[in-house]
Amino acid sequence: MESMTHIPRYEVVFFDLYGTLVDIQVDMQVDAAWRALFETARALGAEYESVAALRNRFEQLEAREMVHQSNHAIVRNGCGEFNVLPVYRSLLMNRSDEAERRLALPQAAEKAAWSFRRGAISGLRAYPGAIDAITRLQEAGVVVALLCNGQSCYVRPELDVTGLAGVLDDVIISSEEKIRKPSKDLYMLALDREFVVAGKALVVGNSEERDVVGAQSMGIDAVYFHTASSPAGDHETSESAVRSFLGADFEGLLRYVLRENPE
Repeated sequence: MESMTHIPRYEVVFFDLYGTLVDIQVDMQVDAAWRALFETARALGAEYESVAALRNRFEQLEAREMVHQSNHAIVRNGCGEFNVLPVYRSLLMNRSDEAERRLALPQAAEKAAWSFRRGAISGLRAYPGAIDAITRLQEAGVVVALLCNGQSCYVRPELDVTGLAGVLDDVIISSEEKIRKPSKDLYMLALDREFVVAGKALVVGNSEERDVVGAQSMGIDAVYFHTASSPAGDHETSESAVRSFLGADFEGLLRYVLRENPE
């Protein structure tokens, strides 16, 4: 497609991740994930009698941490975000001093978290055209940022694996901000972070509630991708979105944002 000279409709585009930029198949309950975590924990110096013992301990720590974080949530509207990384740190607390000298606890926890997540993933790829679309938006002067619900200890390695880490201008992850979409607080944070007003920003996502309605509550336009990962109750099109596409249609998105559609 030939380069256009039209001024883009928006200064900033915020992309969701799962089902929008990447296609992922993941099951956090599969045995392979727990086995991977068990073996990584042992390699990092944390000994557990069995996979079952480690899993039981993980679930105990997770339940305790969820209560702790909910008591200290910065929002009370049901949109506070849990951060799982402290669970991995607690899981590795029984390591030896020698193991700690080899790899400090914060880095060890991130390694353990990624080993677990990687064991749970059966498929992960950037959608065809995703990286090219980001590049073309940037070439047109648009800032492109990630705005996703997810765990940072999983999301950031996934961005590396899919090649997205090297092209995004900014990354905003709910677990790092302690707020999740569709909270207005997270959308406000995103606008402030990119120094953009709502009318000059666009959200692209595959969830009617989290992405389209959430963005609209702050006066931000949204493009809806109906993909295989969209919530079961979502329709193929969204009446609230400025554009709806069946699938991750990056060419259609570009035609809209870069004003390549006839008016």
